[in-house]
Amino acid sequence: MTEPNETRSENTEVDSADGVSRRGMLLGIGAAAGAVAGVGLITSETHAAPAASAVPRISARPEAVSAPLAGLTYIAIDAQQMWPTIAAQRVYQDITGTQGNPNDRIWAGLPLPVGSVIKQISVGYQTQPILEISRRPITPAIPATAPEQVFQKTLAMSPGQGFSSTETMNVTIEQGYSYMLSFFLGAGSSVFNASIGYVPPTQTFLPFTGTPRVLDTRLPGPLTGKLAANEERVVDLGITGARTAVINLTVTQTGGAGYVAAFPANIAWPGNSSINWYEPNSDLANGVLVAVDPTGKIKIRGGGGADTHVVIDRIGYFL
Repeated sequence: MTEPNETRSENTEVDSADGVSRRGMLLGIGAAAGAVAGVGLITSETHAAPAASAVPRISARPEAVSAPLAGLTYIAIDAQQMWPTIAAQRVYQDITGTQGNPNDRIWAGLPLPVGSVIKQISVGYQTQPILEISRRPITPAIPATAPEQVFQKTLAMSPGQGFSSTETMNVTIEQGYSYMLSFFLGAGSSVFNASIGYVPPTQTFLPFTGTPRVLDTRLPGPLTGKLAANEERVVDLGITGARTAVINLTVTQTGGAGYVAAFPANIAWPGNSSINWYEPNSDLANGVLVAVDPTGKIKIRGGGGADTHVVIDRIGYFL
């Protein structure tokens, strides 16, 4: 018995004298097997150079993928990252993505942080794969067992060569497990890619335990003096590794109406304001959540008729 090997072909690769492409041969085999199983597969590239009188090729008909959901973070997994249970049986092609043996699965790891909740997966494919999510315990049972399936859904049948669809779910990534995305493939089925939308885990809040005050422009120092309109200053909050800071932002001895914006030090001003005042000599304070750069720094920027002293006290931060 000949051991099957992984096959990879380019769009124009031709294997036989009559111009039949490797892709056409593979899909033709899949189509024949699919017809036996009651599943028809439409192919469009059986010859490298069809005659002018040949039937026009059928265009791919991708289904409209559902819009991204607000609040979700998305990662994409390409067909290049998917492998069958037996690696030597993998068939990868630039046009059709990844295939394995019919009635077998292709797999890819799901590198999501613990506490994430998967809400939406959009898949590009052809024919009708079955979408699955499975998990495996970090400490395996004795005797060891196969991965546990936590979600399964048969995708809509593709009406043509290429198709896309979106499925919704509610799968939580739990501590102590690794998670995998897989597709059970029938004859002629292949997967191009997948986009996974998830709710990131809740950030951990840590109260600041040192001296809270990090800036007072009324006092001598490198940042002393009133903040003027359109002026920016970098403030080191001293919380390297944090993602978000919770600060108390105070303006005092203000000039005319204006505002102060706080934002990460490694980006341009995004057009926000963090505290506003409407008359001279105002004394106002506001609690602010502000993202920080990787070194724990933020910028403050004056706006409007800003001419004000600024005081910043650290309350805590999110990791």
